[in-house]
Amino acid sequence: MNSPANLNPRPFAPRYPQLGTGPVPVSTAVDPAFFELERERIFRGMWVNLILREEDLPKPGDYFVRYLEAQGASILVVRGDDGKLRAFHNVCTHRGNQVAEEGAGHCKGFQCNFHGWTFDTRGRLAFVTDEQRFHNLDKSALGLPAVHLDTWRGFIFVNLAKRPAQTLELAMAEFNQDLKPFPFEQMVLAGRYRYAVNANWKVTMNAFQESYHGAFVHKLSVGQCISPEDPYLAVQRIKLQENGNQSVSVHLAPHELSPAEKLAFGFGATFTQGGGAAQAFPGTAQAQVRDWGFDLNIIFPYSRINVGAGWYYVDAFWPVAHDKTVYELAYYFPMPQRASEMISQEYSKIVLRDLSREDLATNEATHRSLRSGAIRQMNLSDQEIAVRHLYHTVAARCGKELAK
Repeated sequence: MNSPANLNPRPFAPRYPQLGTGPVPVSTAVDPAFFELERERIFRGMWVNLILREEDLPKPGDYFVRYLEAQGASILVVRGDDGKLRAFHNVCTHRGNQVAEEGAGHCKGFQCNFHGWTFDTRGRLAFVTDEQRFHNLDKSALGLPAVHLDTWRGFIFVNLAKRPAQTLELAMAEFNQDLKPFPFEQMVLAGRYRYAVNANWKVTMNAFQESYHGAFVHKLSVGQCISPEDPYLAVQRIKLQENGNQSVSVHLAPHELSPAEKLAFGFGATFTQGGGAAQAFPGTAQAQVRDWGFDLNIIFPYSRINVGAGWYYVDAFWPVAHDKTVYELAYYFPMPQRASEMISQEYSKIVLRDLSREDLATNEATHRSLRSGAIRQMNLSDQEIAVRHLYHTVAARCGKELAK
């Protein structure tokens, strides 16, 4: 168990001297040209967590389509008739029309609604209408264009590079030890939220990388979890990985439970119980942080797998344009065995929904202000070192270097 927070008001900078302590330039968050650099040098060659699990596509013919705006590609994931998961560009090899609409479904194959070309669930071109009028058509070479797919603890990732620079396992880096033991397979999808935000993806994400804002942004939703002795929820544990991955532990002060909290706590795992949970959860920092609440685990650059005491949620800050982001969140709990457990889970879903909305509410105003040019740099505290780490890592991947 750690000693109380704030004995050292600046504990993290000495651990990561390569990040420095100087201001971070605003331009990397608002410049359209910089976003194009990110698109080319980061997004198109990274492993993308689709916010999708293997069990979401359990049967041959089950499929899922997602449009990745930053990569400019529609991706089709399908379980083939041989039981294997594959990913393809959602594009007909005749004249480029899409073969499936965005969302999830089940089929025996995919037929282009433009000219009727048909592909099987392994992506092979199975039928060409009026084939006799084509000259030397080699159907075996005209299957759906393949996309690299891999899984990590049941989560489905894709990579659009012709040859990924590294395996998914290497990209997960220290999460292979720190996060992998968490019992993901014991939980099921309980809810999903999706929001469009008129702000840069980094600006949107920054609101979720520190708890310094908690006493102000979240004073109405979880103000009871903030103590006078620790009013700014000074983070006790931050782990920054060399490849850009991050883990930030959030703690919540013990407090007198409201009637709704008492009811929820009595029926099952809840969002705010944290270190007070009866069961220890492997794959978390529960034993390392005083009054631990949950861990925020960022898979560089913009997705997360966040774990708590008996629940987890996966989210992504999908880049759309230099000033547009889509935030998506999927929440997982153990399968409820009785109505009381469902009530408990609904309480936590509402708490998380409100927290997310409160964070997102700051983003658009922040982006507009940064874009105005009124300030040219952001001055970050030691508690915001995860924010600093993101900007430094992104800049380095784009061939830039930020002042330290």
